[in-house]
Amino acid sequence: MAFRMACDHADQIAAVATLAGAMFQDVTKCKAAEPVSQLHIHADTDTENLYDGGSINAPYPSAVTSVNDWVTFDGCATTPDTSAPPLDLDVNLTGAETTVTKYAAGCKAGSAAELWTINGGAHSPTFTPAFAPAVIDFLLAHPKP
Repeated sequence: MAFRMACDHADQIAAVATLAGAMFQDVTKCKAAEPVSQLHIHADTDTENLYDGGSINAPYPSAVTSVNDWVTFDGCATTPDTSAPPLDLDVNLTGAETTVTKYAAGCKAGSAAELWTINGGAHSPTFTPAFAPAVIDFLLAHPKP
């Protein structure tokens, strides 16, 4: 739903965060007229909405493809920045299990796209207290210009 809102109402939405979602398989359905920052959070071992894409009533793209679609829409450089330290977002997994892949260079109007991959996580993670502030920080860091 967040991807759909970003596609249909990019003039009103600055940024969205999604958990285990997916973009349209057919990206021509997305008519985003302005950049929208994207934070996509997805477990690589999700058995309900597969990280590598799949089909639930219709085919859906992978988490990586979903983020890369917004990298393209937002005009970002396609080389990811993976230098951020991992995040500890899931209480059921030991240590900092979530890798951060960022695309911010060259993005239009200060937008960005990020993929937070919860390595070994489930479809519905049990989040640490750090989760909500991290997501809010991303959203607040990407206002409409």
